[in-house]
Amino acid sequence: MLKAVITDADFYGGEPKLLTDISRYGSRGIIINNSGMAGMVLMSANGFYKLPGGGIDLGEKESDAFIREVMEETGYGCRIIAPLGTVEEHKNKTGFSHFSYAFIGKTEGECRKASLSQTDKLLDFSVSWMPIKDAAAVMTKSLQMCGEYKMKFMLLRDKLILDYAIELIDKGEIVI
Repeated sequence: MLKAVITDADFYGGEPKLLTDISRYGSRGIIINNSGMAGMVLMSANGFYKLPGGGIDLGEKESDAFIREVMEETGYGCRIIAPLGTVEEHKNKTGFSHFSYAFIGKTEGECRKASLSQTDKLLDFSVSWMPIKDAAAVMTKSLQMCGEYKMKFMLLRDKLILDYAIELIDKGEIVI
């Protein structure tokens, strides 16, 4: 099970420093369509990709939050194939920590209209389908090009989730 921790040290060197409190909990992950392609959310405003996902509402289960976020950001229903683990982000520069539960799911049903938040609309979210290894490659490229502090954490988080899922798929532990 993935249990990753990201700190400022991953980008700037030095000793990793963990924040004591979690600022936000989220659920996110990989969705696979009937053709075996991974759905990545393109943020056209900055040219970067991300995995579908977002915050967990008060009283909501992590798995339910993932399914809801996939629907909101992509328009697809999904069922969870497997939990992948967790990723902690400790952004010392901003004093913000984020704890994410990661899943891999399969799309179900017809695509409906995504119900994007105002922020999602400003970032001009759209879904791009690609082989999962290509998804990991675009994450690597995005991470190499990114100079924005908070975005670096998000991109590395999503790349770690993708890399872990690919490892499980390659071992035959997850079938997509």
